[in-house]
Amino acid sequence: MDKSPQVFAALVVLGLTAAVYGVIYDRPCRTEVPVVQNFALERYLGKWYELQRYEQPFQQNLDCTTANYGLLDPATVSVRNSAFSLINETSAEAIGTAVLSFPEQEIVQAKLNVSFFGAPNDRSNYWVIDTDYDKFAIVWACEPLPQDRSSEGFWLLSRTRKFTDDKEANERAFGAIRKYIDQNNIRFTNQADERCPDF
Repeated sequence: MDKSPQVFAALVVLGLTAAVYGVIYDRPCRTEVPVVQNFALERYLGKWYELQRYEQPFQQNLDCTTANYGLLDPATVSVRNSAFSLINETSAEAIGTAVLSFPEQEIVQAKLNVSFFGAPNDRSNYWVIDTDYDKFAIVWACEPLPQDRSSEGFWLLSRTRKFTDDKEANERAFGAIRKYIDQNNIRFTNQADERCPDF
C-alpha cells in the first residue's frame, strides 16, 4: 500500500489559487452569509477532521481528510491539508499559509486569506460561519465568476473523526448548515474506514 504523500497536483493549483470551487451558481456571491465575530485565531489552531463538504475539483475521490493549522508568526498561519484515496490507497497533501483578511479591524472577523504553493494571500476565501473551537467549525468560501455567477465551497470540520453528541453543538452546526448551505450538494467524507491514516 502506497501511503506516501503526494501533492494534489494541477487540480489543487486550479482549485485553490484560482478558487474555482465545486458548486456553481447563476448568482453573485451572497453577502448575507455571516462569520464569527471576535474570532480567536489561536483557539482555532490545531487539527480538524473534515466530515462534510461540497465536492471540489481538487478533492475528487478523497476521504479521511484533515486540516492542520499552526502559527508561523503572530500574523501567519501554517496550513497542511491531508487526504487519502480509498480507491487507489494513496495519500495527498497540500501545504499553504493563511492570514486574517482584515486584521486591522477592532472586532476581528473569521475571514482568512488562504493560499497554497507560494501564491499570494490576496483573497478573502475562507470564512468561518460558526465554530465553538472545541467541537466543530463550518467553513464557507465563494469566488465571483464572469456574468454574475459564482462558485462556492463548504466544509464541516470536527475535532474528532465522528461528530460530537453534544446537543448544543449539533443545534448550532446543523442549524447553520440548514440556513446557509445547499444540502443537495453536500458530500459526506469517510472518516470511519480503517485504512484512514493518522495524519
